[in-house]
Amino acid sequence: MMEIRARTVIKIIIVFLLMECVLCGFQEYKNLNQKRRSIRSYEPRSKDHSSTNSLYKESNQGAVFLTPNSSTIVAQIGGTAKLPCSVRKFNTGVVSWIRKNNLSPTILTVGLGTYIADDRFLVEHGRHSQNWDLVLKHVQLSDAGTYECQVSLHPTTSIFIDLKITEAVAEISGAPDLHIRAGSRLRIVCRLRHSTEPPAYVFWYRDHRMINHDAGVQVTTDKTLSILRIDNLDPSLSGNYTCYPHNAIPAFVNVHVLNSTEEENPAAMMHNASRILQTGPYNMVLLLSLWIALSLR
Repeated sequence: MMEIRARTVIKIIIVFLLMECVLCGFQEYKNLNQKRRSIRSYEPRSKDHSSTNSLYKESNQGAVFLTPNSSTIVAQIGGTAKLPCSVRKFNTGVVSWIRKNNLSPTILTVGLGTYIADDRFLVEHGRHSQNWDLVLKHVQLSDAGTYECQVSLHPTTSIFIDLKITEAVAEISGAPDLHIRAGSRLRIVCRLRHSTEPPAYVFWYRDHRMINHDAGVQVTTDKTLSILRIDNLDPSLSGNYTCYPHNAIPAFVNVHVLNSTEEENPAAMMHNASRILQTGPYNMVLLLSLWIALSLR
């Protein structure tokens, strides 16, 4: 009788885990579609290249410009974009930057002067330098598009630079929940995706309080990686841990520090098992095989 009851309980747990696997798979598929739609939304709107291409063909860029025509620059939201324009030495003429859009071109800079009332734009040019780079600070999503570097020779000659915008996103391995035994070391890895420049800083929070400089906390940060380490954990260190890089969407993970009583709790064990088993279709095959084996006994 006890054996039948035990098998019944195991079957119920298997059914629960199968349902959770299916729901997690559906949620991951839904999140993936949302990310794809989000990435597509960052692409600049389609534009008519017919007039642009005609300018490409009519102008003799190679005799004037050192920068390749139709170059693409990618910058992240909140970061700094530098659009290159290297020009061969010339005695006359002025270098200008123009924003191309569907309505009418917008003159951004003329020579070293900024022509529009937007101090995010400036020209970077050193004395005796061939570079007339357009620098755009605090990049916004709406800045995506085509930019023209023009030299007012006879005839006027131009090259075109496409600026694409991305959004940096932080990701934490093992999120949204980590279960760890009291007395062991906590190690949280936060990776930066879709970034075009290193973050100026990465702040770590536990329950909305910054902990970078707390005793016992070690933070190691690289260009696209930040690692949080805490030794000798105790249950008081449980909570919501957030990785917050500069100019990036933050990521968080819920850390559960388990003492010996919680480790022996069947509910906690079942929760941990469900997290381990949320890794793909192979787990569903394993669960179904276990179900069949129990049914044949």
